[in-house]
Amino acid sequence: MKNTHPLQGNEAAERIVRFFQANGFAGITEALIIRISLKAGHRTEIESAFEEAHEQDITPPVQQYFEIKPFGHFSDFRSFDEAKSAIQTDFTEALRMELPRVFFDKAPVVIDDALGSGTKYDALMKITDNVDGYAIAILLNDPDASFLEYLGTHRGNDWQQIMGKLEITASSLASEMNLL
Repeated sequence: MKNTHPLQGNEAAERIVRFFQANGFAGITEALIIRISLKAGHRTEIESAFEEAHEQDITPPVQQYFEIKPFGHFSDFRSFDEAKSAIQTDFTEALRMELPRVFFDKAPVVIDDALGSGTKYDALMKITDNVDGYAIAILLNDPDASFLEYLGTHRGNDWQQIMGKLEITASSLASEMNLL
């Protein structure tokens, strides 16, 4: 699908989708690159607030601690405007809960939502370390399957092997691509 919204990282998002498709993840047809910056707080405080939200079964306080801006988008099945309007449901709680880890940990960081299916993002990854106070992360989507379904079609592979393969692919991608 041709990007109709001019984001700096649109070309990089398409290269990310094509890279994953060429490396064994043919169903990944959407990448949303986001730039994450810290608004307030430190790691311990933020992780405590996110854990408390999880224990209370409420949405983690993402907007209180982080500013998230779209940086690039590519999809074979929906426009940026469609992805943006669905972000509240498609960027799932399972992935949001891991934002402190994505922001603070060294790359590569790969987080999965094993139940993500349809338009919901399946994975969130950070492929390069933070630059100038920003973390660049990528939301990946396979609209036709969840990672659990992917696991079921790759008998003999366990979840750790699949996630390890994603980390290797993310590390390879970081060396090939400048996202800033």
